Parts: sequence; C-alpha cells; structure tokens
Amino acid sequence: MKPRHLTVKNWNTFQHYAKRNPPWIKLHRAILDDYAFCSLPDASKGHLMLLWLFASQNNGMVPYDVPFLERKLFITGLDLDLLIEAGFLTDTELAQR
Repeated sequence: MKPRHLTVKNWNTFQHYAKRNPPWIKLHRAILDDYAFCSLPDASKGHLMLLWLFASQNNGMVPYDVPFLERKLFITGLDLDLLIEAGFLTDTELAQR
C-alpha cells in the first residue's frame, strides 16, 4: 500500500531553480515573523526545516510515514500532525476529498 503524502505549504516560494532536485532551498528571514512557526516547539522547527530539505528532492512532497522520515532525517520525536495543524504541511489525501 502506498503511503499518504503531505505537501509543503507555499512550496513554490522555497524554489530557486526551475529544475527540481535543487542543491538548496530558499529560507526567508520572514519565517521569524511567522507566528505559527515561532509557536512551534524548538525540535519541531528543526524537523520542519529538515522536511523542507527532504521535500526539495520530491517536488514539495513528503510521505506521511513517521518511522521512515525519522530514519531518513536522523531524528526522533517527529510530530507530523502538529506540523499539519500549524498549517505547514497539507494532507493531500484529505485535500482531495
């Protein structure tokens, strides 16, 4: 069974290169003015940035698969639901209903 996928909010603002799989993404300093971002626990802020980097290789998408992502990103305690609730990730399966 194929895992659900999440998309990154406003993914196109992170893109610098026209071609996908860029070596880096844009991180705007305006993120420091984003109340939702500043309200996240510190670990979740770091997790979100790592998810953005992962998404850069996957056209702005990440699988809804916590064990896989924790192994891939070398992290623990990933809370995808918190990042969805905060509006940083969108559940593509739910959005299509």
